[in-house]
Amino acid sequence: MGFRHLYLHDANGNCLGPITEGDWMVEQIAGVNEAAGLVYFTGTLHGPLESNLYCAKLFVDGSETLQAPLRLTHGKGKHMVVLDHQMQSFVDIHDSLDFPTKVLLCSLTDGSLVRPLYEQPFNIPRFKRLQLEPPEIVQVQANDGTILYGAMYKPDETRFGPPPYKTLVSVYGGPSVQLVCDSWMNTVDMRAQYLRSRGILVWKVVLCFHLWRPVTASRSMLQQNETDRLALIAFKAGITQDPLGMLIVRLNLFSYGLVGSLSPHIGNLTFLRTVILQNNGFHGKLPSEIGCLFLLRVLYLSNNSFQGTVPTNLTYCSELRELNLIDNKLDGQIPKELGFLLKLRALGLTLNNLTGKILASLGNLSSLTLLSATYNHLEGSIPEELGRTSLDIIHLMFNKLTGVIPSSLYNLSNMRAIQLGENQLEGSFSQDIGVAYPHLWCLGLVNN
Repeated sequence: MGFRHLYLHDANGNCLGPITEGDWMVEQIAGVNEAAGLVYFTGTLHGPLESNLYCAKLFVDGSETLQAPLRLTHGKGKHMVVLDHQMQSFVDIHDSLDFPTKVLLCSLTDGSLVRPLYEQPFNIPRFKRLQLEPPEIVQVQANDGTILYGAMYKPDETRFGPPPYKTLVSVYGGPSVQLVCDSWMNTVDMRAQYLRSRGILVWKVVLCFHLWRPVTASRSMLQQNETDRLALIAFKAGITQDPLGMLIVRLNLFSYGLVGSLSPHIGNLTFLRTVILQNNGFHGKLPSEIGCLFLLRVLYLSNNSFQGTVPTNLTYCSELRELNLIDNKLDGQIPKELGFLLKLRALGLTLNNLTGKILASLGNLSSLTLLSATYNHLEGSIPEELGRTSLDIIHLMFNKLTGVIPSSLYNLSNMRAIQLGENQLEGSFSQDIGVAYPHLWCLGLVNN
């Protein structure tokens, strides 16, 4: 696990060497000028809260030290860019916490301004009445040294007095996006701003730290793990009477750098209620013996490399509330047996290779509030039966879904986020969407 960078390969797929390197991330290639031997890309070289356009040599000599990329965008914040086909200029769509989006035409040679194309004025009366203050960006250091970033929306002390305040914590722990960033979208987070205006402190934090820092296990950590293992063995050996048996109810091995397969013997730990194996290197098939964990309530297996199909035996885990299989290599169809997990509240299947349809049996899950299956190969229509659930978040982007958005979804009045973009859906949403979804803060329908 590490940082995303650019590498040059020949026509046969052989790697010729790196183009970029360092403790930062390449986000997206913006363009390639083969004639000039240059590649343009956006990245986080100047900090994970920003995004800038850079230029680097496309053809590098492996015997030489890589030169730092040339930054072409100016000003703090987020820069989205579009290059012209002649590789002479680019459009810079630029915003930050302190100002809304402005659009500039800039030279691709040195990033200098050619002319402004659009800029949102600040003197709009309605905007002034909102009194939007940018959140304070705060850094928090985790136990392993990783820097986590948070956005803090503090109430006005002149109106609500000094802290402490009632606090709402908003956490995003999923993959692939840094929501806390130097962007206008955080200043106009109207949910956070409204709560702030009511005297509530909002703390927004993103736990996708694996995007910015590789996780490694030091020799001292490994030695300590071995010491702990031997200590547990000695502890158990010292027990002379155990009339009830030692019961393991929680297994938490989050981000331990573990590599290997998941033993079928896990099915013998029948008193387990929580299994957290996120962010490791587990691979192979998920053992069907998981179905023997009749008391299991939470199963987090995300950010591993599990393969094969989703075990149908999970249906025997009738107490299951949360099932997180995000970011693995699972294939096959979503098993209809998941529709028998009547207490399930959250189902995460994003970033796998699942095929087939979203089954109508999921409509049996009346307690289901979150369905996430983005970045798969699901096809067919969205079943009407989902309207019988309690969904307030539904993420189905980047699939092959067809048909119209079922009208039954309008019954889900607690809906907060709908992400259905990058499919082949048809039709339109009702004009009364604001009435149907009074709590909606995210609606994504792009490219359908």
